[in-house]
Amino acid sequence: MSIEYWAKGDIPPGPIKATVVPDVKRLASIIKQHKKPIMMIGPEIHRLSELIGGDILSNLINISNSIKAEITVSDSKTVRELDSRGVKNYVIAFPLEVVQKISSNKSNYDLAILIGFHYYYGWLLLNYLKHYAYKHLSTMSIDPYPQPNATWTFPLLPLSIWYKNLCQLERELKVVS
Repeated sequence: MSIEYWAKGDIPPGPIKATVVPDVKRLASIIKQHKKPIMMIGPEIHRLSELIGGDILSNLINISNSIKAEITVSDSKTVRELDSRGVKNYVIAFPLEVVQKISSNKSNYDLAILIGFHYYYGWLLLNYLKHYAYKHLSTMSIDPYPQPNATWTFPLLPLSIWYKNLCQLERELKVVS
């Protein structure tokens, strides 16, 4: 049985709902099953880093390197930070363009990982993917709040516990790679 957070006041996600995965080891094993992931990092990553007092971008770079995922970003602050750290495996693109690209049948991506977008924008991006790329693409939200339109999502947790889970996910993915 899966956990569901969708309250009666929420817009219903439809018949295809996210599976909330509270176990980080299970989430890591799900990620490892995919051959060509893409990680979309939104501008809210900096606000989350300030709130928890940690370096989330560093965690995401390590996760991306562990699973050999391409990173897409759209804000200049993240681009500057990636450049200053010598990261080369990223693309600058608008999130909607990326979603349209990976939803086409010509795309060879099999997993889209989203983090750092405003809730409503992430909701819309994942909704688009859920309806137009469901045959060849799985989606995952690793934000601190659950996304009903993702295939898999983290549960709703306090930021400190969410960050511990993100760090554990990074360690779990490093172990095998």
